[in-house]
Amino acid sequence: MSTRKLMVVSLIVGLFASGLMAKEVAFEPAKKPELALKKSDLAVITKAINKKFKGLSSADKKKLIKFLEDYAGSAKHEITPVPVEPSKKGKKAASSKK
Repeated sequence: MSTRKLMVVSLIVGLFASGLMAKEVAFEPAKKPELALKKSDLAVITKAINKKFKGLSSADKKKLIKFLEDYAGSAKHEITPVPVEPSKKGKKAASSKK
C-alpha cells in the first residue's frame, strides 16, 4: 500500500473514531435572570469572595443562596434526566411485620 493510500485510510479511520467518541449533548437555553443585583448585593458578593465564604452573617448567606439559585436556573445548562427514586416496598413490608 502506498503512503498516500495509507494516509487517506488513517485520516478516514481517525475521523470516524472521533465521531464515535463525541457525544451530542442537549442544552437547555439560557434565560434572563429574575434578580437584578444592586450595589449592596455586589458588595455582599465581593465580601464573600474576599473572606472565602467564611465568617458571613446568616443574612448574607441567604442572599448568596438566592443569587446562586437564580443563576443556576437562568444559565445555559445541560439537560439531565430526572432521577427515579427506588421503590420503598421492602421497607413498608419490613415495618408492617413488627
